[in-house]
Amino acid sequence: MSLFPLSVLGTSQLHHQPKSMNAPLSSDARGKRILIDSVDRISKLPDDVLVKILASMSTEDAVKTGVLSTRWKNVWKQVPYLHFDMLNAPLNKRRPLAPLSNHVAKSITKVINNHNGHLMGCSIDHFAHHCQDGELETWVRLLTLQKHTKALSLFNLIHLLHLHGNGKRSNVLQLSPNTFSHPSLSTLFLHGYDLETPHAFNECNNLKILKLERIFAEVDVFNTVIASCPSLKVLVLNAMWYNNKACLKIHNNNLKVLHLASCNVDCIDVSAALLDIFSVYYYMFGRKYNFVINAPRIWFNSWTKDSRRVPFMNYNITSHAQEKENLGHEFVVSGDANYFLRLKSLKVVIDVMNSREVQMLRDILVAWHGIMEELDILFKDNNVSKEEGESSNGGTQKKKWEETKLFPNADFRVEVLWMANFSGSNKKQFALASRFVTQGTVMKKMMIKTSSIVAKKKLENEAAVAKLKELPKGNENLSIECF
Repeated sequence: MSLFPLSVLGTSQLHHQPKSMNAPLSSDARGKRILIDSVDRISKLPDDVLVKILASMSTEDAVKTGVLSTRWKNVWKQVPYLHFDMLNAPLNKRRPLAPLSNHVAKSITKVINNHNGHLMGCSIDHFAHHCQDGELETWVRLLTLQKHTKALSLFNLIHLLHLHGNGKRSNVLQLSPNTFSHPSLSTLFLHGYDLETPHAFNECNNLKILKLERIFAEVDVFNTVIASCPSLKVLVLNAMWYNNKACLKIHNNNLKVLHLASCNVDCIDVSAALLDIFSVYYYMFGRKYNFVINAPRIWFNSWTKDSRRVPFMNYNITSHAQEKENLGHEFVVSGDANYFLRLKSLKVVIDVMNSREVQMLRDILVAWHGIMEELDILFKDNNVSKEEGESSNGGTQKKKWEETKLFPNADFRVEVLWMANFSGSNKKQFALASRFVTQGTVMKKMMIKTSSIVAKKKLENEAAVAKLKELPKGNENLSIECF
């Protein structure tokens, strides 16, 4: 689900050479003469193939191909993505930042105007304090009204470079009311702006994904923005509050994913009936405030259970897998999200009899950044007869367990694994636990609950723990314990 592909192909591979009856000769490093094929074969490819090639390049390089020949003049205008980055220009040209930014800004407007058709996505990294009045709004209006852009990312580079603006309002996102309400726009990323009013978000029924990073605003402004986007399925909020003596309200019956990266306010009130993925990166330590969440699909209350308050993610895979559209899952594991960058703990609900859910767990673990401190697994067994009688996909699932590696990313590691409702008599749950043991995924402890359960189940779990201890350990320091 990558929104803004980066360059992976150089323009040298697209260099146009004139046809010649006599192929030119060249010499290699040893002086040996070799024959060079001067026929331009790439230009003979159909447009759709050439567009795919240009789509893998940076926008700057793709536009440059327009001067190669008449054949290439309009090919770049069909690429589905555009990416503009002012940060590269001053580093390469070594010219004063302000005039260079103005020059690049005009070039951005020209490229957008010259592009043909609609866009899947566009990202603009710019210096807000060097933008002329109305320049940013011109880009947004061109991209939404004319290009019907589906995904838009606006990144204010001033915060990245730790620069200071040229006035109090230099980083203010000054846009007209309803700017982001075009029906084609479904994904919006904003980074590094001051948001004085919520008017640009008026009637944003179109937005499905909203990511706000390093956005400065009053809490009430955020509340209005969120309320103006009732169709949101994904909300990532990394906010800087002007006033923290207020209550952040997130009430949305369509929301599937919620990530809060800054929660230093007096009150957070979340009401989301369909929320499956909930994560928190940072909130104030040693401070008393109200955190109320009404999300029936979320099974763990991590902020009360874990006194250390480590950055955590809570994922009900079972409920999310039942949805026809897995927009939330795709967003979380995509490179654009950078979702796992600072998270330390993961808590999941999963039915190990469901191959789709097992694959979704794999996706999460492979995408995880760094060493996970804790992994809590709550097993959801919706159909006991499926375990006993082997359902229609039982054979396929058994083969998947036996012949494939559960954790294909060898870099993934977790320090402590908790399984509170593990059943020693469930073959699939035992298979999962055994993979953790033999593949060396767990570094320190595997904790299986045997207390506060019925006697028969306690004996089954203790027997399962004994079998797990007998398996060859992928990590010699692993300790398998009961709690």
